[in-house]
Amino acid sequence: MSIDGRRGLWLLFVFFAVLSYTAADKALWYGFVAAAGGAGTVVVLLWRSASYSTRTVLGVALALRLFVLWLPPSLSDDAYRYVWDGMIQVEGINPYLYPPEAPELARFHEEPIYEALNSKSFYSVYPPLSQYIFRVGGAVYGMGWKVSYYVIKLLLALFEVGALFLLARMVAPRMLLLYAWNPLVVIESAGQAHTEAMMVFFLVLAVWLARKGEGGRSAAALTGGAWVKLYPVVLLPLLLPRFKGRALWPPVLVSALVLWPFLDPSVPGHIAASLNLYVRYFEFNAGLYYGVKKLFLIATGDDWSKTLGPAFRAAFLLALPALYLTAWRRRWPLHRGMIRVMGVFFLFSTTVHPWYIVGLLALTLLDERPSWHWLWLGLLSMGTYLRYVDGPYWLFVNLSWIGWTVLLLQRHRDGPLQWLQRRRGRAKARRLTPYLPDVAPLHLLDLGAGEGYVGAALAAGGAAVHLADVVDLNRTALSHTRYDGHTLPFEDRAFDAVVLYFVLHHCRDPQRVFREALRVSRGSVLVVESVYEKVWDRRLLTMLDTLANRLRSGGLMTGQEAYLHFRTVPAWMDFFERQGATVVQTRRWGRWVHRQVLFLLHK
Repeated sequence: MSIDGRRGLWLLFVFFAVLSYTAADKALWYGFVAAAGGAGTVVVLLWRSASYSTRTVLGVALALRLFVLWLPPSLSDDAYRYVWDGMIQVEGINPYLYPPEAPELARFHEEPIYEALNSKSFYSVYPPLSQYIFRVGGAVYGMGWKVSYYVIKLLLALFEVGALFLLARMVAPRMLLLYAWNPLVVIESAGQAHTEAMMVFFLVLAVWLARKGEGGRSAAALTGGAWVKLYPVVLLPLLLPRFKGRALWPPVLVSALVLWPFLDPSVPGHIAASLNLYVRYFEFNAGLYYGVKKLFLIATGDDWSKTLGPAFRAAFLLALPALYLTAWRRRWPLHRGMIRVMGVFFLFSTTVHPWYIVGLLALTLLDERPSWHWLWLGLLSMGTYLRYVDGPYWLFVNLSWIGWTVLLLQRHRDGPLQWLQRRRGRAKARRLTPYLPDVAPLHLLDLGAGEGYVGAALAAGGAAVHLADVVDLNRTALSHTRYDGHTLPFEDRAFDAVVLYFVLHHCRDPQRVFREALRVSRGSVLVVESVYEKVWDRRLLTMLDTLANRLRSGGLMTGQEAYLHFRTVPAWMDFFERQGATVVQTRRWGRWVHRQVLFLLHK
């Protein structure tokens, strides 16, 4: 499916207009989720079929952010705490010393914003760099809490726009639009003023500086990200192999400067207490955690939430050394290491609000191909807002994480798939070996070779193997010829034997292909084919063959699906005889799902 570039932009703006209007009113949140889905779909279609300049991508991105800048804190109440922390700072109070409900802050309990606060018994967990932004908003609190909120929002949005312009210097506009026009990113940064908008700037800046070889500044930027949202601190070790000592002292210096105004002996304990409560009692859209929790509930009948939260945190911490070692040994680019560490962090989190993955989405642009699994999770997670209006929360949780899993497996399918294909190739070669001519050296043509694993296994046994196929899927070091499906570019009797393993049922003109195999062979032709006995056998073979070849070829073999023609054993015998070949021997394998027959043929 494609979409015209200009019309697509108009449609995108329509969806964002609906998105902006419906986000402000809980009664309209079903429309909000639908508009988010529509906007996300348009973005993907424009990525596939349209072409824009970097200037256009950035211009549209800024316009979309202006669309939602007016929104109140409607989807999340975090911003009320931002304003509260900023207000008490201006009053000379360290925001880490007292929870809002503390008697020491009783004189502020009559403020209109107090009733809107969530978690009044929790100490603030927003790190110092975030607190500096809150303090700027607090400076204008006398004009009303809404003025404070919009000042804070504007500052955070400016940081996110800064990240956008940095990304524009590192990625092509086609990739950039997947982040710049993403409804999740726009809503959560410019629309709801989450501090991820500021964090993403420091993460992107760290990568940009690292690519320029400025290790110290990159470490300083990454430390800045950690003092906006705490978890990026675990990304700092990724810099050590690249910059060694240059990556050590900047985090210490930056941390000392940032923390100095908030130092107090009680602060670390207060923050740790709130974080521990957060891990134990808060849970939202956590795919793996929910799944394990459900299994424990089924097995024991008890709710293990208070145990599983800390256990998942411990599991993440235990996984970190393995992630660091893998990143160092495989020399992952910095952004890839950051993506993997952050990805595992979210996988083991008990709470994954939609805005949490904004920073991760920005980093995924730096990969060579889109991270559809994270894009999917971000977009579908917007549906989890329906939990607050008694909507189908679990539907979107399941769709988010099941889709994430499927797309992740699709992205990384190649490694396991090729391992399986190599194993199958060796098994096929073992089946063929007893029927090959007993000559040395054996010159063999693997016709319709696919990845070449059968030929490679036969070559390992001493044969001189050449590969040929109508598509080039070769993953071996063997020589390969692209065959036009009609005439093989070899002399008559050029090979001692020709192998066609699961080939003829794909061919547009199987008679021509088989006659060519007979022509270039001075000995035997070995054909292995899937066969059927009943009509349901044939239908099952067609379905399985289609799925398997789409998976292994990435769509390169879909054109051959129109020519699929499986046969019974008698039909194949008749086919070979009509082409002038003699069936010398047959061998059968499989009896139920996949019946296979080897035909040993001579001219």
